[in-house]
Amino acid sequence: MAGRNVTIKDLAAELDLSITTISRALNGYTDVGEKTRAKVEDAAKRLGYRPNRNAQRLVLQRTHNVAWVQSDNELKYLDPHFAEVMAGVLASARDTNYDIVLTSHGVGRELATYDRYVRDNSVDGFIVDLAREEDGRIDFLLESGRPFVVHGRDRRASQYGWVDMDNYGNFYRLMRMLIANGHRRIAFINGDEAFNYALYRHHAVRDAIADAGLPEDSVTIHNSAHPMGDAGFRLTQAALADRKVTAIIYSSILLLMEGYEVLAGAGLRDGRPIAVATMDDELRHIDPSRLAPRVTFARSSLKAAGSALIAELSRQCDEHAAPSGTLIPSTFQVAPDIDGSTLDEPLPAKRRTTIG
Repeated sequence: MAGRNVTIKDLAAELDLSITTISRALNGYTDVGEKTRAKVEDAAKRLGYRPNRNAQRLVLQRTHNVAWVQSDNELKYLDPHFAEVMAGVLASARDTNYDIVLTSHGVGRELATYDRYVRDNSVDGFIVDLAREEDGRIDFLLESGRPFVVHGRDRRASQYGWVDMDNYGNFYRLMRMLIANGHRRIAFINGDEAFNYALYRHHAVRDAIADAGLPEDSVTIHNSAHPMGDAGFRLTQAALADRKVTAIIYSSILLLMEGYEVLAGAGLRDGRPIAVATMDDELRHIDPSRLAPRVTFARSSLKAAGSALIAELSRQCDEHAAPSGTLIPSTFQVAPDIDGSTLDEPLPAKRRTTIG
């Protein structure tokens, strides 16, 4: 069969099975026995069979396309966080035979873009990223009944599929650790609180201060726009302008790297170096090893999150499974001069139900 495309007819002739059996085996129907399915899949691989996507669309009413709708903010495509998620999405999409339709919407056209894909049935499902409170995209997709998965979540997370890190828990623990180490004036350099990941991190550091019985002004919040970009230098300067600040928590290692020059020249506060903690999304173009002696890291992989987005959407589309949530694991690496014992303590019971 070298030199031409292998068809289902060829597989049927090779295995002495009907075309219907071959088709149902390749498309995952449960009425085909496991031995037959394995034999068909082995022959398809051995002979180099590739399914005709157009034919599949007609028979199965499936496109194997996933829409990922973005805003017209061109800077986002340069954001390492976005690139890391995309690496995971593309790798898993390839392995599950999905194509990603990456598109942008014009001003005021966000929901119209989703509506177009729903109406023309050109995609099987959607990826929604940068979840917001009262997110209109989630409202629309819940009403449409189409499969979708959210990178992030809001207070309706039980109603849809999502992938997220423990934004609240990670930053509550980092703040509580710094408080336990004697810091009473802490700066938090956060992302854009229009998005839930940053909003829930803000809630976490505020709650940790309140639970420790400290005044509200024990933490100062400095926000960057989205994407975070080069805001770290400017915001670190602003944080350290307060001479009472003895510790800084960064919402991203990218912000820390941009502000590290300022930190290096800051000197001592209360007789010791400024304590530093950061979220590390395992951005592969950043080597954090030189920071390790001074910095405490909370780590969670954005690439793993990208892979999990496709896995969740594939469950919904291929297995007709009910939507579910996936929490990407986090680990902590504590700077040598910091006592990190509080990181092992559970969150207070009253905080357990906080989303994010």
